Amino acid sequence: MTAIRLLLPRGGMRRWHRALAERLAAERCRVLIETRERRGAPPPSTALIEALEDLIARPRPSATLDRAPTGAWSAPGDGDADLVFDLTGSADPEPGAIAPLYDGVAGDAARDAVLLDGRAPWIELAQMNDGALRVYASGLPAVRRRDLLSSGREAVADALVALIAQLAARRLAEADAPRDAAAAPPPAPIRFAAATLAGLIERRLRRLVVHDDHWRIGARRRAPGESPFAGLDRLDDGAWRWLQDDRRRYFADPFVFEEGGVAYVFCEEYPYATGKGVISAFALDDEGVPGLPRVVLERSCHLSYPFVFRHDGEIWMTPETGQSRTLELYRADPFPFRWTLDRVLLSGVEIADATPFAWNGDWWLSATGGETAGASWDRLTFYRGPSPLGLWTPAFDGPALIDASAARPAGRVFEHEGALWRPAQDCRAGYGAGLAFCRIETLAPGAFRQTPMRRFAPPGGLHTFNMTDRFAVIDAAGPRAHAAWLRGFEG
Repeated sequence: MTAIRLLLPRGGMRRWHRALAERLAAERCRVLIETRERRGAPPPSTALIEALEDLIARPRPSATLDRAPTGAWSAPGDGDADLVFDLTGSADPEPGAIAPLYDGVAGDAARDAVLLDGRAPWIELAQMNDGALRVYASGLPAVRRRDLLSSGREAVADALVALIAQLAARRLAEADAPRDAAAAPPPAPIRFAAATLAGLIERRLRRLVVHDDHWRIGARRRAPGESPFAGLDRLDDGAWRWLQDDRRRYFADPFVFEEGGVAYVFCEEYPYATGKGVISAFALDDEGVPGLPRVVLERSCHLSYPFVFRHDGEIWMTPETGQSRTLELYRADPFPFRWTLDRVLLSGVEIADATPFAWNGDWWLSATGGETAGASWDRLTFYRGPSPLGLWTPAFDGPALIDASAARPAGRVFEHEGALWRPAQDCRAGYGAGLAFCRIETLAPGAFRQTPMRRFAPPGGLHTFNMTDRFAVIDAAGPRAHAAWLRGFEG
């Protein structure tokens, strides 16, 4: 029976250590557990990365154990060991023990530096004896999500369990010769791990907190007669009140609708755990402070862009249901928290961001996609009908506009300075990078012309705008939009 001694970090043992001990015991090895102080451990800020990732990603059990593994293995003094593995994660392993190297460097800090650089480390199980480095096993793991440090650590741990188990099974009988100097990794990774780990940690933390894909909803109270564009160039202004979130979901596509003296905001809520949007609603108080959101509509397909409007004495909603290749009309039953499917307005077409409005006595429906779905960031489609309840028929043979800077709808069409203006997404720098406010000049079957008049592109992105006489609402990402969340976290 092979005796294996595992040197594990005191106060920092992981679940993969237990899994390794259990696997070795199952393969009829005698496992000896000994805890040691870890030297040169990763800085505490990597724990903050893990905590933020746990908030954003699907909940999972902690990777840390409170105490040493117990079970079918022995105490440290129970005899000599055939093999000793230093798994403390120290930068200077126990002399004579076999320890993991990551791109040629020992220690968990080196492992994390490579992972935070967005790649998987080359793993070697090596032993230093009399100045000669002897490599016994090696491998390159696959990291499923390179944007998550925890995913990389799990991939490395799985590879180590497999490599150590294989090595224990053969008892070094097939050990490699001492590694030739020409085959050794260059010294750059050592300097890399020591000099830039702090910078990599800072970059990853910033990406987790202010990355472009996490949208937040802001609301502000409008002054009487104020320009529709007030405050859009100052998202860090205290006048904007931001909907709180737990980083397990984002909120986007806000539409504000007032009923009975109360302003309600309808929006897309996108839980990261499900990967499917639902429609939620929350109220604003008199100062524009958002209340708690509540799910009001969920379907088997993804939902977003909940355009809410009043017509014929009823309140209606046309959420985006493009995944089902339909445009559906829902009636409040009752408003605001219950909605009943009334009819399907369009079927067999994949359209997004459907926005009805009146122009010169006709009703028009602007959207992206239609029969040309697949590049919807840059194209605008129009339908025409007798009312916002349909029937809708195509007004153009194909898209009315192909323009990534001002095509995709970004909110309700509104009147300003005696003309109709339509908010559009400016996607030249990527999806949702900014807003373009366009004055409609001409709209008739087969003829459309608009003039972009104002543009806003804050760091991170901005892609929806809606307002009433009292409130304006937006969705945004990036450092300005998340400043309030950061202050709350630090507090």
